Amino acid sequence: MRKFLSFVRNKGLGPEDKNGKQVNLAHHVRVRRTRARQTRAAVQEEKLIELTAEGHEQLMNELENLKSQRSHLALEIQRAAADKDVRENAPLEAAREEAGRVESRIREIESTLGNAVVIDQNDPTRSQIVKLGTVVEVQDISSEREFKYTVVSASEANPLEFKISDASPLGKVLLGRAAGHEVVADTPRGNVTYKIISIS
Repeated sequence: MRKFLSFVRNKGLGPEDKNGKQVNLAHHVRVRRTRARQTRAAVQEEKLIELTAEGHEQLMNELENLKSQRSHLALEIQRAAADKDVRENAPLEAAREEAGRVESRIREIESTLGNAVVIDQNDPTRSQIVKLGTVVEVQDISSEREFKYTVVSASEANPLEFKISDASPLGKVLLGRAAGHEVVADTPRGNVTYKIISIS
């Protein structure tokens, strides 16, 4: 948030005092970081994240889109701050919150991309066992219904597109397994047994 407000000031888009000088709104922001959050962030930065080429491209596009919103948000903050009463200004507060959300997501994506390894989905050894990026066809043993999922990282998961996270109950038990294996997933509806029909 402070970075964004400094960016606004440096671009000359922030509010001005009665002498016409830019007001540095970054001084009004207090960020509390607990030791636990700092440790968690450090651990996340060290961990390599596997992404499919499609997932990597989606994150790059989202990052580009968010960065383009910065100027728009800077103008909103400038307009809202023109009221001069920065203590009780709902539009200014809303613009600041949105700017904070955008900056937070930008940092999150940059961290993910900085630690990302794009997997080679054309590697012939990938089709023998379930790994990130593989398409798995499974059968629910009790209902005999069949499903086809792509196992992806948590940042790419999208149930509507049948992309399941490697950290999900089913994704975890599928990793490293071959066609023909049966796995038991601890789902919200209880333990469900699946048989791996095919991997591609």
